[in-house]
Amino acid sequence: MRQKTVKINGVEYKLQSIPYRSYLDIVDNSTNERGVLMKSAYADELFKHCVVNPKVKLEDFDNDYSSGYELMNEVETFLGSRGEPEETKEESTE
Repeated sequence: MRQKTVKINGVEYKLQSIPYRSYLDIVDNSTNERGVLMKSAYADELFKHCVVNPKVKLEDFDNDYSSGYELMNEVETFLGSRGEPEETKEESTE
């Protein structure tokens, strides 16, 4: 799994990728019957599975909304980014 460390207002957060299916399950489970993404359920699950250190919950940002928004943006950007390409093995032509 890919990992990345981001710093927000002096706090370092270690982010971890999740499988694409898991991400889609989170989106599906956080969407109401009218097709609207329920942001609190979505953010809860992404923080739970993608922010590995320190572990955080939405309530940790009750007095600092901007850090919560920024962390959520960092998680979404990280998950949407491409990982480092794996080394490719060159086939021998001998």
